[in-house]
Amino acid sequence: MDLNSKTYQIIKLKKYFKNNDLFFLFHSAKLNLTKWTLIEQNLKKLKLNYYKPLNKTTIETLKNSVYANFDSNIAGFILFIRSNYKSTELNLKSILKSLKLSFSLVSVKLNNKVYSVSQLQGLNELSYKKNVFKLHKVLDRQLKTSYLLTNKKKISK
Repeated sequence: MDLNSKTYQIIKLKKYFKNNDLFFLFHSAKLNLTKWTLIEQNLKKLKLNYYKPLNKTTIETLKNSVYANFDSNIAGFILFIRSNYKSTELNLKSILKSLKLSFSLVSVKLNNKVYSVSQLQGLNELSYKKNVFKLHKVLDRQLKTSYLLTNKKKISK
């Protein structure tokens, strides 16, 4: 099988979208070999993998899928970057800070939805357990305050 054929690249891209719940889409300038090896070493230190799809096959594949609105983000040299380990908690700010010199974040695919950078402004960590715990703390605090406010009201007879 020809690994560079168009049909193989399309199949590989479809499997990548199906199997990976979380990955980042980054734009980058084309770099020479020495700079690219430094970037690969930096990605290894951060425990991240990358996938470089072909632009035309990516756009064609996305136009015929659920992610039809997502194809406008693909222009130029793009990379899909994801974590090596599913259990690793990702600190979004540290990843962006370490990759800022060579890449610019365009969007994030999380659980079959694609989020832009503006939608991720207040998000610091990508940990489901921590975010659910914070949600429970907020709900608990809100319920306690509403209970105290309603309990203070005395019904006069």
